[in-house]
Amino acid sequence: MKIRLTILFGFISIISFSQCFAPSTLFASNINYYNAEVNWNSTNGTNHYKIRYKIIGSASWSYKNNIDSIINQKLLTNLIPLSDYIWQIRSHCDTINSNTSNWSVTDTFYTNTTLYPTTNTLSTTNINYNNAVANWDTLSNVNRYKIRYQQIGTGSWSNLGPIYNPNSSITIPLLQQNTTYQWQVMCYYDTTNLLASLWSISDTFTTPSFVAAPFNPIVINTLSNTQCNTSSELTLIVSQEADEPDIGTSIITSDGGSFDITSINSGDSVGFAIMTTSTQNITATLNAGIVAGQNYAIINSYDSAGILIGFFSIENDNGGIKVSSTSPNDGNNYTSGFISEIHFTNLFINPNIDGPLYFYTNINSELNDQFNDVDTVQIWCNSSSISENSSEKNLIGIYDIFGREIPETQNKLLFFKYTDGTIEKRFLLK
Repeated sequence: MKIRLTILFGFISIISFSQCFAPSTLFASNINYYNAEVNWNSTNGTNHYKIRYKIIGSASWSYKNNIDSIINQKLLTNLIPLSDYIWQIRSHCDTINSNTSNWSVTDTFYTNTTLYPTTNTLSTTNINYNNAVANWDTLSNVNRYKIRYQQIGTGSWSNLGPIYNPNSSITIPLLQQNTTYQWQVMCYYDTTNLLASLWSISDTFTTPSFVAAPFNPIVINTLSNTQCNTSSELTLIVSQEADEPDIGTSIITSDGGSFDITSINSGDSVGFAIMTTSTQNITATLNAGIVAGQNYAIINSYDSAGILIGFFSIENDNGGIKVSSTSPNDGNNYTSGFISEIHFTNLFINPNIDGPLYFYTNINSELNDQFNDVDTVQIWCNSSSISENSSEKNLIGIYDIFGREIPETQNKLLFFKYTDGTIEKRFLLK
């Protein structure tokens, strides 16, 4: 009995202290700026592997744990470009990490590649006090670009992207006036973050001081027909040049005509609106909100997704109409420029008498500037009068707001002078 126990104990002792061998034949492949594959020869009896790696000379290691024993390569990511790395691997021959090999011999690699160049032809245009346009030359096989920019000396970068090829410019927003910035571009050669270029060289620019433009909105009011006592499409257009103070409140009234508010119910469509800026074009539907009797209604504006983006009121007031709106404050008090159009579809009823119909505009800016304007539309009560006067009316010339004769131009306020002495104010939209 004693001999059997001795033999059994010795057998158990041999199993408990079986050797665990480290992998050999280490090498790196597919080396890029930000990642590399490390490879090794598998060892028998291994449950899993562990890798450690670092920049040569660094005090601390990074690790990849619990690498399945059936594989013999691993991708190391988030590496530092143009750096010398050292790495090792060891075997874990049980599930509880009590039987491990020594660390293997070391292998080194350098994070560099010639396969993924960056563009170094950069320029900055359209520089103003709060934004600028970054431009670069596109490269073949690039999937997308990323931009980073900063105030020089701050060390804190902001990023823009992805910008998909072949786009080669982007607006850098929300800048400070009288400030010098630098920016760079990075190229990505696939849909992941693995095949990326280095950051490009920097381009620099300095934003100028902000100079406000005079508060001078342009207001155009038109009717689709001028026959008295008939329904007409009423169009109200307000536009501003860049750097004018933002509009705070606006009131447009007339000395005649009316809104047919009794014909609408809450939720009914009453027209559409268009907002055009330097960067976007928004089309919205106008639906009646609260309808309070025959002389007052709230009109809601909904974007293409059905989201409420604004509202204003319409009234029948003092023998004419009144359209009132308040613009939400965006925090900077100055506009980047826009054209706002409101189209009421056959909701306006023309006056029932011949003569001029006056539209009065009263607009206040967020900085308490005031703007007033008067626009005129001639109303006719018989077709023969319209025909007779039209036949005698010939265009003499087209003039701008400074009285200079110019050719017909889009997106600009123009004055059309006729042989019968009348002058029409027009704003031709592109």
